[in-house]
Amino acid sequence: MEPDANPAADLVRQSLVLAVVSRAMLALLVWITLRAVPRLPLYPTQLPDSFFPRHPALDGWARWDSAHYIAVARYGYGDPRSPSPDGGIGFFPLYPELMRWAGKLLGQTDSNAGLAIIGLMISLACFLGATAVFARIAAETLDLDGARIAIALFLVAPFAFYYTTVYTESLFVLEVVSAIWFARRQRWWLAAICAAFASATRLVGVAVIAGVLWSAFRDRVRLARLVALTLVGISGVVIFFGALWVRFDDPMAYFNTQARWGGWDDHVWFYVKLFVIHPREALQGDARHLVIIGNVLLGLLALALVPTIIRRLDPATAMISVLLIVGQFAITWVSLGRYLLPAIGIYLAAGMLLRDANRFTFRVAVTGLSLMSMTGLAMLYALGFWVV
Repeated sequence: MEPDANPAADLVRQSLVLAVVSRAMLALLVWITLRAVPRLPLYPTQLPDSFFPRHPALDGWARWDSAHYIAVARYGYGDPRSPSPDGGIGFFPLYPELMRWAGKLLGQTDSNAGLAIIGLMISLACFLGATAVFARIAAETLDLDGARIAIALFLVAPFAFYYTTVYTESLFVLEVVSAIWFARRQRWWLAAICAAFASATRLVGVAVIAGVLWSAFRDRVRLARLVALTLVGISGVVIFFGALWVRFDDPMAYFNTQARWGGWDDHVWFYVKLFVIHPREALQGDARHLVIIGNVLLGLLALALVPTIIRRLDPATAMISVLLIVGQFAITWVSLGRYLLPAIGIYLAAGMLLRDANRFTFRVAVTGLSLMSMTGLAMLYALGFWVV
């Protein structure tokens, strides 16, 4: 048999097949779950989020923050008709704007269900695109076995089901891997444009331009060009905050609205005290505390991989991943599991270490545990349980 002339392309094809098959199986399990188990009642601050009550195959993929993104896509910012607090100002614009533009094209701007479908299609397309780019990066970074491990972990990380929900996860991951892809090829302007999109998707998107700049600096790019790249990379967040200033006379309106959901004291310090002073309450009390415990364990695992990420990965991947890991862990333990998804250095470093371990059983156990965790969390999310 002749060797494969293009192993990277073959790895991309295999990764896309695995991505599609894994999501099809996950969708089937979610459909069965919603057919067999009544969804939970809404939590006190939860917006109504059943957009396809007669179609359980779709309904379980648009919960929680999905309702906020749909509200922004339908009403824009500051509209008193919007159910989202302060008219949706607490959510960055790129993802809901993509939904809005597609909704206008398809005549669905006044339909929550129509916008939810569009959001799902955007997320799915971005997920497949991100999978393809990440597979190429993994192929460049690792040998075949290590790349396959990294790709498998990327696809079945415990919170990776968010890639195919009406959330920003897949869009943001696509922006991250695209910026890294271009930075590796010294195509700095394209990398900076990807960073600009990232900074219009999430506040932590500014970490992406930091990684691009660090890579460019290491490549001895001139200072004037570094400044220009910076301005491009942060343009998304600057335009968003500038628009809030112009329209609402408050450039900090985003932070003011986000404060409704609590700050560091609520999202980190509260749980530090709970776990240290009342560990039994953490384990046997509110079931949502178990989600935070899982988030913290994932965060500690990611922190343990930081030395490997710094030593063995390229500057852009290392800087972006470390900033996302350390920054997110320090700021919030709520939603930490999904916030770690774009730190792709985690999967590459894990692929290296698991490959070096050279124990097939251990690799299968790690991947299998991650897959089971993702499946369970996806079913809980579909039922409306707090796994955000």
